[in-house]
Amino acid sequence: YQRRVHGGWCTRKYRHNDRTGLGDCNNSWAYDGHRNGKWHRAQRMEYGSQVKVKSKDCIGCLIDLDHQIMAYTHNGIYLGVAFADFDLPIHSQWYYPAASFGSSKEGGGCEFNFGGANFIFEPPPDYLPIDEANLDIQPNFPFPRLFAFIDCCKSLISSKPLPSYCSDTSEVFTDKSIREGPQAVELVVLDGRPRIEGLDVAASQFCTVRANAKLKRGRWYFEVILRSDSVLQIGWCSDVFQPDAGRNKGLGDDEHSWAYDGCRLTARWNKTHKPWGKKTWKEGDILGCLLNLEDFEMMFSLNGKLIKDPNNEVAVYRDFQMYIGDGLYPAVSFDQENACLFNFGATEFHYKPIEFRGIDIPSPLQQAINFYYANAVTWNVWPETPPTSPAEPNAPVQSSSAMDQTKGSDFERDSRIVKYMARLCELQHKNVYNVVVSHNPKLMSEMGLFQISSDLLLSRFIHLRQFNSIFKMIYGFINPLLSLNNSGLLARSLNQIKPLLMTSFTMDILRSNLLQTSCPPENVKLTLNRRKAIRHKLEPQRDVSGRNSLFGQIYGLISNKGPTFFRSPKRLWTVVFTGEGANDAGGPYRESLTDICEELMSTTLPLFIPSPNQRQNVGENRDKYICVPGSNKAMHFSMYTFLGRIIGGCIRGTEPLPLYLPSVIWKAIVGEHVNVNDLQSIDRTLVQSMKIFANIDQQVNEAMFSEYLDATFVTNLSDGTEVDLIPRGRDIPVTFTHRKTYAELVLQTRLHEADAQIQAIVDGVLSVVPQASLSLMTWQQVELLVCGRPDFDLEELKATCRYENISPSDIRIQYLWQVLSEFTPQDKALFVRFISGRQRLPVRLRIQPLNTNDDPDNYLPSASTCFFWISLPKYSSVQVMREKLHYAIHNCIDIDTDYRVRDYDEEAPPTIGVWEGTDDDDFEDYSHLL
Repeated sequence: YQRRVHGGWCTRKYRHNDRTGLGDCNNSWAYDGHRNGKWHRAQRMEYGSQVKVKSKDCIGCLIDLDHQIMAYTHNGIYLGVAFADFDLPIHSQWYYPAASFGSSKEGGGCEFNFGGANFIFEPPPDYLPIDEANLDIQPNFPFPRLFAFIDCCKSLISSKPLPSYCSDTSEVFTDKSIREGPQAVELVVLDGRPRIEGLDVAASQFCTVRANAKLKRGRWYFEVILRSDSVLQIGWCSDVFQPDAGRNKGLGDDEHSWAYDGCRLTARWNKTHKPWGKKTWKEGDILGCLLNLEDFEMMFSLNGKLIKDPNNEVAVYRDFQMYIGDGLYPAVSFDQENACLFNFGATEFHYKPIEFRGIDIPSPLQQAINFYYANAVTWNVWPETPPTSPAEPNAPVQSSSAMDQTKGSDFERDSRIVKYMARLCELQHKNVYNVVVSHNPKLMSEMGLFQISSDLLLSRFIHLRQFNSIFKMIYGFINPLLSLNNSGLLARSLNQIKPLLMTSFTMDILRSNLLQTSCPPENVKLTLNRRKAIRHKLEPQRDVSGRNSLFGQIYGLISNKGPTFFRSPKRLWTVVFTGEGANDAGGPYRESLTDICEELMSTTLPLFIPSPNQRQNVGENRDKYICVPGSNKAMHFSMYTFLGRIIGGCIRGTEPLPLYLPSVIWKAIVGEHVNVNDLQSIDRTLVQSMKIFANIDQQVNEAMFSEYLDATFVTNLSDGTEVDLIPRGRDIPVTFTHRKTYAELVLQTRLHEADAQIQAIVDGVLSVVPQASLSLMTWQQVELLVCGRPDFDLEELKATCRYENISPSDIRIQYLWQVLSEFTPQDKALFVRFISGRQRLPVRLRIQPLNTNDDPDNYLPSASTCFFWISLPKYSSVQVMREKLHYAIHNCIDIDTDYRVRDYDEEAPPTIGVWEGTDDDDFEDYSHLL
């Protein structure tokens, strides 16, 4: 990449001339890295200001046509979304990679790589190269992994044993006399203070780093991608090597280290230099380091060609065995302002020499899969019991009883094991790889696993974890198939096995997709009038549209914002409540979300009504609210979509919403089909009455039916609206013969009565959160992701509580725990809201003392919703604590202790402005609660 280049995309309608370049019209989009700007319709907007593009940098151009997103990377670093919602009329929906260049005086030029060659920097997951030639490169064509995923799905769905490669291959057997160290190589700082991100290293002063894998025998290779063209000393060192940045002692400056410096074209060892190579390296070049510990030779290559001395000798050093001690490590010493990227073999090498191998050990599971299907192809059949994989000897040996039980595995039990392990990970604060698989009698009873043996629990967990690892391997390749309307084999298999996908894996995918599609916040400040909203709640009939409600005020201010507004990982807005003295460091924002959820889950807005189960006080889910079938005006659909976007924004910001929505809505979001059970969960009376009506022949005959029943093909929806079940149904009587048809039509009509309203919510959510990520989850997981946990376990709250200037043994703390243990679930929700502004977990409670000048019993506890603090006076008894806390959580809703409010207008309208502060609010990641 050289200066004065605009890179990006155009449609086939784009026309270039001497005065217009890429980004100067409606049909092209461009990134100008030299001036940190993006261009569209001849308008420049700030973009990529965190980097400064210079000559020989590598710019990656990304386009996601499923989610209407264009983005860029700089030397492999993702710069964020540049353009979104760029959809054009159907005749223009062809997009082409393009670039425009400045004049010869300005200088401009670049080299394209559409995937025909290996990319210098790996593209983000789910993005494919434009040139199909790259699809032939092995890592991008994962047939064995796809076969493994499909075969595992078949086994799990049909309750058959999983293939042998699903045994625990978490550790590969390696001979420590050949190589010593972890499978995945990492970098260790020996001297100085470099900045290390994974295998990417940058240094502002002299420093040295090495790998944590020691090589003792064999032939080894690693690559270094140069991010600068200045002095680097790259090579090998032993355990004895000790660099010294203060004396500029680095690699090659003693007898225990060897280095090549392609800037000065020298080989270095033991403070001696010798000329090596003819062409100096430059930024973007790839240096290969070859170590032969069989013949004791060191060699280096530049862009795939061995570097030679003036006499055409390729071995830089020979016969160095007396100096290597117990083995050698890859190492690099940096001069000032240098950077490079290591590749030890975890990703494909660009120029791997024959007979040399990478230092990273490939995934043991992937090795087992490749071995399995390689043998299957050789035999021309898929073996029922293939030969033992070389990666499997270290797998735990199962008892015969466990293996017998595994053969009879069933899908429902496995899904319960997945839920159990997710909960166990949460309780132990560990992930699926280091969790201790143990029996928790109370938890196992809750999950319906009280009869399962320890051997079977461990055995099935190992197999299910391996299956999830296989899924993670192939997710990037099947991601385009995960649309809600896809009915292919992979999509059907995935939809069936979703309950077996472990939360940690699906959340990793969700986080990755959210990061790739995130947009910078717009720093919007809303001034809202809660006094007006309270008056609206008391007399909603005066404002049928709900514009004076808090939801209505926010809708009126930002409903015209596009989906990109809601794709920020930060707060969607900051809040000033008219007449309340609160600085928004997070608490007022959470309070505003809680307020609008309370309004939505009521009849003060024309969007939701209580479910029939709630109105009749029967059945389960009596707290649910359903969409109003009769709310079918354009404004209503716009409000539903706006709510969906808020839900999507709060998923990105990890902010729970206390919404009590039925399964029909959550299933629509993840693409699951609804059935009569979903209707029964919100209207049990209707479902039971229709079952009785369909089977009424057991009680009456046809003559009695005609005499006593006078019904037509109509029914009432949840909001009382009468609708025809068939054309002109109100004029057609229901006969004894057609009673079952009538009952089925009633159930289906009621089940789908609000499909249009629900679809508007779904459209809003999926315009903010990638559809493919949510479609991996069950509807219960998405409900928990959006809403958080409505209740909390007191012991968990204690475990995460922080004490500020107060001892956990203080009498106030003991009183508080006793009072909370007596609270109802409703009181617990109010307590959580009092300290945080939200009604749902997670909350990391902080407790501090409240010092008073007189009798503490005259004071109420106070809270800081921004920081989850509660301040407790030293009450004289637990009874006083109970009374004061109960009063505070039920009556103290204003946020008014930050500053004193002067005169204000109670009728002041809501306003929108720009917030100029910095977002220091620490939003918690509560995915561990799933």
